[in-house]
Amino acid sequence: MNFSNVTQLLGAFYPEPQLKQFLDALGFHEKPRLPRDSTNAHLLRHDLGIEIIFTGERYLDQPMREYPEGALVFECISFYGAKDSDFSRFDGPLPHALEFGLTLKQLSSEFGQPAFFDEELALARWDLPQYAVFANFDHDGCSDVYSFQMPVSEN
Repeated sequence: MNFSNVTQLLGAFYPEPQLKQFLDALGFHEKPRLPRDSTNAHLLRHDLGIEIIFTGERYLDQPMREYPEGALVFECISFYGAKDSDFSRFDGPLPHALEFGLTLKQLSSEFGQPAFFDEELALARWDLPQYAVFANFDHDGCSDVYSFQMPVSEN
């Protein structure tokens, strides 16, 4: 399955056809559900190195459009490299043709200076026009997780 254009689905809500087809292809055949007292539903494929987050429409910081009441919105997808002990290494094309193991400097040459960087957390964020890109870095300063998320609100 090609994930290089998955960012186009960010902001879609379940069960819009393209999003449902995407989830079905990953083996998620049931409707995502918010756990009690939670704003997010997580769909995990540890074997594929993928985590998907849905957020209830009323909990979105920055909605991309109007949503039906109670809609679950595809807010974020994360791809894991081999160094995360809970997930297998994602093996497939990533958005922006990214690769695991890139440094902050290499990623900054692709996206510009990050809007957010925390050395202690080893986390950087770039705000693109339609979504945000996050990179987590290992102890050697190499990227080992990428997340693509609906635009981030600073409020």
